[in-house]
Parts: sequence; structure tokens; C-alpha cells
Amino acid sequence: MKRRLLKTRKYACLFLLSFLPLVLSGCTHDISRREIDELDLVLVLGIDYSNGEYTLTAITNGSGGSSGGGSGQQKGSGSSGGSSSGTEQVAEGKGKTAYEALQDLMQKDKKAITLAQTGSFLIGEGAAKQGLDQSLDFLSRDETIKMEALIYTIKEMTAADFIKTGMENKQTIHTDLDAMKQKQQELLTRNDNTVVNILNDMRQSYSCVLIPYLIADKSGYLIEGYTVFDKLKQKDYLDHETSDGVSFFRNIMRTYPIYLQDQVSLWVSFTNTNLKAKVKDNQITVTVKVSFDSMVKEVLTKDNIFNLTEMNRLTEAQNSYIQAILEKPANYSIKNDLDILNLARLIENQNYSQWKDIRDNWTDEISKIKYEYKLQSRISKSFILGQE
Repeated sequence: MKRRLLKTRKYACLFLLSFLPLVLSGCTHDISRREIDELDLVLVLGIDYSNGEYTLTAITNGSGGSSGGGSGQQKGSGSSGGSSSGTEQVAEGKGKTAYEALQDLMQKDKKAITLAQTGSFLIGEGAAKQGLDQSLDFLSRDETIKMEALIYTIKEMTAADFIKTGMENKQTIHTDLDAMKQKQQELLTRNDNTVVNILNDMRQSYSCVLIPYLIADKSGYLIEGYTVFDKLKQKDYLDHETSDGVSFFRNIMRTYPIYLQDQVSLWVSFTNTNLKAKVKDNQITVTVKVSFDSMVKEVLTKDNIFNLTEMNRLTEAQNSYIQAILEKPANYSIKNDLDILNLARLIENQNYSQWKDIRDNWTDEISKIKYEYKLQSRISKSFILGQE
């Protein structure tokens, strides 16, 4: 009996060892069975639209070298995210759709191109006005796309010109974008503009889709605010403070500066936002509760602020400062009948029965929403040299 059991286990092990390679190699028909040096990795992909045609501009690792169909621009210094030659190369493809432009791009390259390592997708203004669905549908159907890759729009500029400007300024674009991502994570608790988040936001029709927009200069790249997409088409750009208010509403703000008029500057070190929606007698009320901690960062007055009376006054002042930031996106939403705060989902989750009665007229209800603000904060101890 024991010998038969050992024999059975032996055959089972042999079966598993022979079957495992088949499982690993047969996961998908779409994964290219090529060595890494046989591929051109797209690090950044720009998407543009003009004159009835889409243009895809790809920054590759430069290992393969694009054919004459690409733009042929190269950068010979800086890291290249996997390139042994230390170069970035720009290639271009055109087509009536974004997917057709991608196929044109792939055909022109000397090596096989893959989007599996693309870290940033840049949407030019023309493509943004044409519609997110037109620009991003081909990405949603590509199983090799990194779901944590980030999507940005380019303000008042094509993605191709944005990339060209970076190359002319001798910037290693994908590295600079990665550095900007890391810097952003010091200010926010998470990046909401990942591929998976944007694709999920595009599936609902009641709220606007918000995507950060980039501004380029010689020193690098800046995220100035959010682009507003209504019905998946670009509608507007939010200014910096209105975008900050959106981040507070989304409960993703990690740190934030406060500049008070009485020559005192504070630094918010922790925030937490909680939203409650109530529907009563056809009136929607959203209560915004924000709690945060701050530290004193600058004192330009000779008055002693480190006493109970002054600290209480500063606490009230910083509460008013943050409330003013919160009011900016709320007022924008009311004025423009645009749900930029994703309140439709909030009301549906917290007032499901009432939501069924108002969802068909949701656009008309947005301007009637009342907001109540409740802020609670404290100023933590500040360590300074000398006397307080």
C-alpha cells in the first residue's frame, strides 16, 4: 500500500512538472515572445487630434531606432528607463482613429513596439475636445497596459509640441514626469489620474471627469490644476485654488500651505474630509466636515503669537482660509451646473431611494445644492531657535 502511494505521488509530480510550463506559456496569445533587446519600449505616449486625424507621438527607450516614418528626434544624455544606449527617441503614427494611429506607429518602427512599460499618457487639447472615449478606448482593450500609469492633459497645446519642447530643452521627459509624480505624492495621498481610475470615471454619466493638466517650462513640468470633461469632452480648465478645493473634497490632500494676512504662514500636515449628503423636501444639502493639523512655518511680526489667545485666533483664521478654498469648487459647480465633485455617486450611495427620483433631472439639481462647512483644526507645537 505504501509503495503504491509513493508511486502515485511520483506520477503526480511528473505530471505537474510537465504541465506547469504549458500553463505559464499559454496565459495569453497577445504577449510578445521576444527578448527585451528586440523591443522598443514606449515610455511616454502623446495623443493628438486635428483635421480629422489622430497623431500618436511616442517616446521610446531608443534601443531599436525608429524608421524614417518617425520624427527621428533623439536625446543623447540622461537615463532612458531601460535603454542600453542612453537615448530617447521620438516616433510618430497617424490614422483616422487613435488605434489606427498606433498601428501606423508600430509599422514604421524597426522593432516591435510595446505599451507595457508606458508610464504617462498625454492628451493634447484637440484630442481632449474630441472626447476621452475616442482617445482612450484602445487603451481600455489592451491587456498589457499598466493600470497605474498616469493620464494627463496638455493645456492649450498639442502633446507633440509638449514633447518637442521638452526635447529642445534637453529634458529626459519620462524621467522628469516620474519625478513630478513622486513630488505630487508628497502633496496628495494618492494619484486619481491613473488609467484604471480614469477609465472607471468614464463609465458614469452624471459627474464630470477630472484629469490634471500639465504646463511645461525650461525648469520642468507643473500640474497647475484639473481639466473638466463634461460628457467626456473637454469643457474647461480649473485654476489652481479651485483644483485644490477639489482635492480637499476628494480627501486626497496630504499637505497644504496657508498664508495669512497677519504675516504668519502655516503648513497643513494632516487632513481628513468627510462628506454627508441629505435629501429632504427636494432639497439637497451636502455637509463638508474637514479636520486638519498645521504647523507654524513663518512669523514676520514681532508680536508674540505663541499664547493661548493668539493661537485660538490663528486657528479660526486657518479654518476660514481652508473653507474659502472649499467654497471655490462648490461655487464653480453651482454656477456652471457641472458636478465636478462627484456628488451624484455620493447622493446615490447615501440616499438611494431619493436619488431615483432626481437622477433624471440631475443637471438642474446641481445649482440648487446647499453646502454646510464644519472645520476643526489645531496648530501643533513649532520648534524654533531662540525665544518664543
